[in-house]
Amino acid sequence: MAAESARRSAAVLSTLLGTLLLVLGLGIAPLLGAGTARAVEPEYARLSLTEITPSTVTSADGDTVRVRGRLTNTFDRPISEVRVRLQAGSALTDAVQLRTGLMASSAGFPAITALRTVSGTLDPGQSTDVDIEVPIAGPGGLQITDTGVYPLLVNVIGTPESVGVVSVADSRTLLPVLSLPADPGRASGFVDPVYEGADPRLGRDGSLAPDTSAPAALTMIWPLAAPPQLAPGGLGGRTEPVRLISDDLAASLRPEGRLGSQLESLSELTTGDRFDERVRSGLCLAIDPDLLVTVHGMTLGYLVSDDPVDPRAATSPGAGQEAARAWLGKLRKLAQELCVTALPFAQAGLDSLAVIGDDQLTATAVNGVADIVDALLGVTSLRGITIPAVGTLSQAGREVLVGQDRLMAAVASSAVAPAGRDEQGRYQSGPIALQTYAVPISAAIGAAGTGPVVPSIIPGWQQPSLRGESPLSRRQSAAAALAFPALTVPDEGAPAPIIGRSAMIMPPTYWAPTPDDAATLLGMADLLIASGTARPVGLAEMIEYLPEATEPTALVTPGDVDPLVAGGFPVSSAGAQEIRADLALTAQLQGALVGSRDTVTSPQTYVAPLQEDMLRAVTTPQSQTVATARELREMRVAGTTATLRRMVEAVALLDPGGRYTLASERSPLLLIVRNDLALPIRVRMDIQAPAALNVGDVGVQEIPPIGTRQIQIGTHASSSESATVQIAMVTSTGVPLSDPVTLEIYTNAYGKPLFWITVAAATVLVLLTARRLWHRFRGQSDPADEDRPEPDAEELRQASTPYEERLDRARHEHVEAAHPEDS
Repeated sequence: MAAESARRSAAVLSTLLGTLLLVLGLGIAPLLGAGTARAVEPEYARLSLTEITPSTVTSADGDTVRVRGRLTNTFDRPISEVRVRLQAGSALTDAVQLRTGLMASSAGFPAITALRTVSGTLDPGQSTDVDIEVPIAGPGGLQITDTGVYPLLVNVIGTPESVGVVSVADSRTLLPVLSLPADPGRASGFVDPVYEGADPRLGRDGSLAPDTSAPAALTMIWPLAAPPQLAPGGLGGRTEPVRLISDDLAASLRPEGRLGSQLESLSELTTGDRFDERVRSGLCLAIDPDLLVTVHGMTLGYLVSDDPVDPRAATSPGAGQEAARAWLGKLRKLAQELCVTALPFAQAGLDSLAVIGDDQLTATAVNGVADIVDALLGVTSLRGITIPAVGTLSQAGREVLVGQDRLMAAVASSAVAPAGRDEQGRYQSGPIALQTYAVPISAAIGAAGTGPVVPSIIPGWQQPSLRGESPLSRRQSAAAALAFPALTVPDEGAPAPIIGRSAMIMPPTYWAPTPDDAATLLGMADLLIASGTARPVGLAEMIEYLPEATEPTALVTPGDVDPLVAGGFPVSSAGAQEIRADLALTAQLQGALVGSRDTVTSPQTYVAPLQEDMLRAVTTPQSQTVATARELREMRVAGTTATLRRMVEAVALLDPGGRYTLASERSPLLLIVRNDLALPIRVRMDIQAPAALNVGDVGVQEIPPIGTRQIQIGTHASSSESATVQIAMVTSTGVPLSDPVTLEIYTNAYGKPLFWITVAAATVLVLLTARRLWHRFRGQSDPADEDRPEPDAEELRQASTPYEERLDRARHEHVEAAHPEDS
């Protein structure tokens, strides 16, 4: 009892102390220390924001901010005296603060409003509405006096049973301030703009106009991509069913899916008048051609493999053919109206391409992508700039681009270290011109949507926890991040950011915005352009002026980021060797295949998926786990290797078995070659035979597809003896096919003696015939007829009797012999 009483007394004392501190506006966290990192506390409740009004503060709005949400008690005990307040931090001055500003403790939000009661007691599992409205400026408000982006903390205070007064839940987001409404306090400081030192943005009524002194150059890149889904080891030209490793893409392509909803949102740019035409001019679709190849394959019908490693594994029908057709049709319509550019194929890592060192593969990854996009969408896409998936460019990656004559790239500002600053964020690294963008903005935008995506080059200390943050909170932060470059104009003399006054918006490749997210981002771009704080700069215009970059820069690994991560997990030397071997074999097989107007496809189209599989194998992974990346890479290489082995085994010599007996010394060998490939293939024979048996060379032979061909090989035996002949078959490009065939051959050859015997016999025959003819012509009897007996009278009579008479007599004699009693 005494212990229980002491516990209750301590709880009451803690409650009283906490209440006193709250009244003083200090709170528990400041008492414990004002750190920049959030303290790890038990979860007492969960707060989900449902409304922030206005989402962007402008002079046209009122002078208050209203926040609404839903609070749920997730603790195992009741929470009493539930109250809420808003807290605001100082205006952000660096893009990194877009992430770190959300990680600060309560002390990092010094502007604190008064507490508003939410509920008397909230039982476990119970929910209640939260609603608070506070002034933007002035006493008891958020103390916002200038334009910019401000961190906002919605802090719920309560007293969990047996715990005391604590912050039971909070939600952190960003509040963009484009302009400010009228304010008597500011109005008192109004000075006519004609006078020196006056603020030209301040109105007589104390309103504050947007800062349009240095509009940001707004370029929005809209990635459309998905992790590689085609199963490895497939052959092209519609010779085999399309196989996918899963049916996830089908769900994504549907109108409510990740990719489907993005097209629905983008369609509002080209229809109706919801957005300014200038928003469309500053936006460009960046499309992964691998996604288009996969979706196009799905439109033809496809299967889902049970085992992606095995190209011959069991499959089940895919369910997304109609969704793929509808999605691709919508994208083709959008592509006619919007700027389109191509991303590297399958988001292949430049560092991996450098390790592999195959020029043709690299060309497919960065130079051939535009042709694929053009062919499948029916447009002419924008060329010239490379957008690496991971956002960095190493020395090796730079050499890859230079080797392909790709002299422009877009990279994160944290991946460069220029000595000076360029107003448009453009720099020169060797022969490569670079356009920089702020990756914290990318991270904030990637955090919105159904599945938050964090760029791999964001260090851990810049990654706020999104657990428990509502979709609206994350959407609000994304819109504020987009506005940050336009609303944050550096003071004169202050250090300029690396991106300068550029605002290239580059979301993560696999981002997943909802329709509401997309509409909010497009709406923010519309507002910035309309206000004059940003001006749209299309990607084509950026590419036009990017080569004029003169400020030199070094290429660096972003701080506190593992170099392996920054390089997109480059393939190992051993892995690169396997890929090179597969590429070499693919090229040799392609060179031996035959294409014409009569064949189902061309050799290049037939083997193209195998080359593309190697790019999918070096895709920049979504995760930061090297083990996962290596596992996916090995799966794709193994599947491709299995198909190449199957192709080699598909062309084979049929072993006749037993012994061959040649009828003569020049009898041919008859062989049958089988070809199970969909295209004709050119082969030649590699024959090893003893010296006594000369086997001819049949040269290069073309074997028809899905069939057999009999080949005659000329021979010349010089002796009659048993011989062993080994016949191997290779393609015209030198690839060994199937296993060699060993034949046991018996040659029937007599050589020169047989020839002279035949000549002598023929001579004797000719002489005997000539002698008989000579005697007959001279009317002399031949000595060979001298021992023949003279014919008797009956023989002479028979010889002189006509044939019909002899036939009748023979019949009569036959009848008499059969009936002797009648005679």
